[in-house]
Amino acid sequence: MLRLAFISTSVIAALTSGSICAESSLKILLVVGSGGEAEYTETFRENAELWRDAAGRGGAEFVAIGLDELGSTDDATRLRQELSEVTTPALWVVLIGHGSYDGRVAKFNLRGPDLTDLEIADMLAPYPGELTLINTASASGSFIRKLGGPNRVVITATKNEAELFYARFGSFFATAIAGKAEADLDQDEQVSLLESFLYASAEVIRFYEEEGRIATEHALIDDNGDALGSRSEWFTGLIATQTPAPDAAPDGERAAQMVLVPNEFERRLSPEQRSQRDRWEREVKELRRKKDELEEAEYYKQIEALLLNLARLYREVESS
Repeated sequence: MLRLAFISTSVIAALTSGSICAESSLKILLVVGSGGEAEYTETFRENAELWRDAAGRGGAEFVAIGLDELGSTDDATRLRQELSEVTTPALWVVLIGHGSYDGRVAKFNLRGPDLTDLEIADMLAPYPGELTLINTASASGSFIRKLGGPNRVVITATKNEAELFYARFGSFFATAIAGKAEADLDQDEQVSLLESFLYASAEVIRFYEEEGRIATEHALIDDNGDALGSRSEWFTGLIATQTPAPDAAPDGERAAQMVLVPNEFERRLSPEQRSQRDRWEREVKELRRKKDELEEAEYYKQIEALLLNLARLYREVESS
């Protein structure tokens, strides 16, 4: 027991670190929709530039659609083309703009033909890698249901497609993802997707409270494959303390391991080490949830093995 306590103390501090795909293994495909009014157009461009800067600092491939002059090929067609050519093992698709809902279909508003949630889901269906979709537009909640699934992280600015007013979530998220200190909840000098989601959600709540207005946007995150999604209020720190259904697994654990701009230690991990570390971390969390279902001796036997594996991995990295 003393040995396990020592291992836990030394390793748990490291368990807060997140992961990022190595340089060139992550592609960020950012789509800027129609701004409509000049104020929104400028805001969307500013958010896009924050993402471009973060991608550069994180060593990710970056492609933006919707920032240049519209030519003979509309943005929907360009998006299809870009998605058909993705070869990286990880892909983040970021949608910045307005959304709409006519009572039947939810859309992301582009220059030229808009795209429905189902159309975007069909475009992304063939992609075999680790997919993250971040839709910062209004009326985006249905994208959780249409795109959620195994090996995917989906973040939306609204809880459903009926939240139609301009969403501020995307601006706060863009400032967080590059490593904003206030968003770094676990103080590991990097900001994960989960931390960006929680920070942006908290800033949205703060905005409406300070303005004395009823909130018209409630962001969701889904990363456990059930396509249900969780609200930021369901987290205590980085831990989900509420789930969308009694038998649902908690959201956030996968997103907590995904970082765009990594800290110094994280950059030293090889892709293989990072993948193994992430798997062991998730197994530790799953085992803790099942603690009451196991005999005490068996529980400590399994968790000690996992923590020892993690300790060895960290010693290997530190000595390299």
